[in-house]
Amino acid sequence: MTDAARGSLLPRPADLFRFGPHDAAHLPAARVAVSVVAPLAVLAALGHLEWAPYATFGAFASAFGRGLPRLQRIGMQLEAGVGLVLCVVLGAALSALATPAVGLVLAVAVVAGLASLVSDLRRWSPPGPLFFVFGLGVCAFVPADGASVAAAAVVAPASLALALAASLAGALTPRGRRALATGTGRVWRRDPRLLDRRRTLVHAGICLVASLAAGLISVAAGFENPYWAMVSAVVPVVGSATATQLVRAGHRLLGTLAGVVLAAGLLALEPDTLWLIVLFGVLQFAAELAVMRNYGLTLLFVTPMALGMSALAGPVDVGELVVWRSVDTVVGVGVVVVLLLATHRLRTSRRPRRAD
Repeated sequence: MTDAARGSLLPRPADLFRFGPHDAAHLPAARVAVSVVAPLAVLAALGHLEWAPYATFGAFASAFGRGLPRLQRIGMQLEAGVGLVLCVVLGAALSALATPAVGLVLAVAVVAGLASLVSDLRRWSPPGPLFFVFGLGVCAFVPADGASVAAAAVVAPASLALALAASLAGALTPRGRRALATGTGRVWRRDPRLLDRRRTLVHAGICLVASLAAGLISVAAGFENPYWAMVSAVVPVVGSATATQLVRAGHRLLGTLAGVVLAAGLLALEPDTLWLIVLFGVLQFAAELAVMRNYGLTLLFVTPMALGMSALAGPVDVGELVVWRSVDTVVGVGVVVVLLLATHRLRTSRRPRRAD
């Protein structure tokens, strides 16, 4: 391999620690944090924190469309939110049907491929199937019955509605009304951009195969939560250059390993429900501040939140939780790195076509 080819394939270690600009991230970060925490507070007041995953993933629609004009952002959040709600309800239904672990892994892998494809075609931001794989995986592996499916069908759309309302709230301010009065502010349709259809299809295939392989390895090894490995297997696929994808894989691995250390310290304090929900809000806000700057730093905040979700249902074995999250991440990242390197030439870009 020539030096030029090697440079285009492998990232530099310094790339792992590069930071992007702040880009006024505090406003969308606050909006996402409120959208996630408010439904949890309502469920806590109602005494139904077992429905927390259904609420959380409906609310994650608020993370989509950052930087877009308000109406375009609402449109993207509605599109992605419908997909998230469907994943939540499907996951609850599969769990209620006592679907074997292998069947659950297959379902999550198919959704990983489909969500990657739709995300690229609809030009969602953030791109990729992360939220859909995570939402379906969590809800499919959490014990459920018929009543849980009904709850998911109500709670997830309600959380989505709250997220959309949070995005619309800014339109009530004088600044928001002025923005909507402009031509750009009233546009719903996203501008066309160059679309590499071959790369789109290849990425969807990689997401399907990588998540399936990681999930099956986890099931075969007796891991309790195979979807953790599956999430780690799809996250690095986002991006057009292999070097960029490998940086993202490194971020996923190192950020998660640092995050589990922080999670162990926080959960060892055995915070009560109120403090857990407050902690989720702080962590979500910090994660949204960091996500466009350095994905590895984002995982430092996301990982304690993800593991803390288990603590909402009652006491957890912190040591076991931390170890298995780490092992699953290593499996998922290892699988996808092999696939990304193996498909590097296949994904070498030709002239992309303009999306219709």
